[in-house]
Amino acid sequence: MQTVIEGDKLQIKVACTKDIAILSRLGRRTFKETYAQFNTPKNLQKYLRATFSKKSINEQLEDDGNFFLVARLNNEDVGYAKLKENNKPFHDKSINAVELERIYVLEEFQGTGIGKNLMDKCLAFAKLRKYPVMWLGVWEGNLDAIKFYQRQGFTIFGSHMFELGDEQQSDYLMKKDIQD
Repeated sequence: MQTVIEGDKLQIKVACTKDIAILSRLGRRTFKETYAQFNTPKNLQKYLRATFSKKSINEQLEDDGNFFLVARLNNEDVGYAKLKENNKPFHDKSINAVELERIYVLEEFQGTGIGKNLMDKCLAFAKLRKYPVMWLGVWEGNLDAIKFYQRQGFTIFGSHMFELGDEQQSDYLMKKDIQD
């Protein structure tokens, strides 16, 4: 692993069912930090309950098409990523692609290289599984995330609607060709 902050070591591990509480807690906190100011409390709570409950995380972990990573810095859980196989947004369904469904780092650790390290591990997973393309959806208003993805080589190729509570939001679809 790369040194993130002098003297601090980052560990990234594959999550399993014993990490349900960690993923639930990280998911709720990072999503709130990122989107609370842009959504009503009612819609945010509805989404958090549906997506980050321990039951939902357990179901996601039990699905063989999902792959979670957890980032730990000095024994503190600081971020995570989720890859989803067999979920293709492309008009050409013959493209074998993997979705980067989530990648989040706690607000106080953003800008330290943790997100880049998580992304590198996700790209390594895609190469290992021989996916030629990785794609993701990102809210059009999340300019910091869009810039991060562009720095990682992702480009916008379309858009789709994302449901958060009872509101429809427009997401950019971004993709990156995976090189050998």
